[in-house]
Amino acid sequence: MTRNVDNLGIGALYGSFNVELSEGEPTLTTSDVGKAVVLSDDNTIGIGSDGDRLLGRLEAIEDELATVQVAGVVRLSLAEGKTAPDVGDGVVVDGAGAAYQAPALGGNDPAGGNVARGVTLAVDATAGTADILL
Repeated sequence: MTRNVDNLGIGALYGSFNVELSEGEPTLTTSDVGKAVVLSDDNTIGIGSDGDRLLGRLEAIEDELATVQVAGVVRLSLAEGKTAPDVGDGVVVDGAGAAYQAPALGGNDPAGGNVARGVTLAVDATAGTADILL
């Protein structure tokens, strides 16, 4: 008998963060729940820019306060037009709420460490998603 493995939520750890503002308005809304987010300032999250380090998955948002899954297994959308991660790869964000394979480094890791985050556990090319262990 074949059994599908689903590790979503295993080891989940959540944190509360402020939401980045633009002209006094939150840059994220409830329509962004489920997207990949980055740490943009002290205890503040945003959607980030292409190639930024992933913080986690936006789970809930109300006004200027958000809940983000920062550890455990998350399912993220794969970035269109970017290289999907292979199993075992780390990922970065595309600046639109999705993730893709972190770039190879030409030398030593930069100051502050490698931008890659997580370990890819599974990729579903049909659904355009990847399960990432943060």
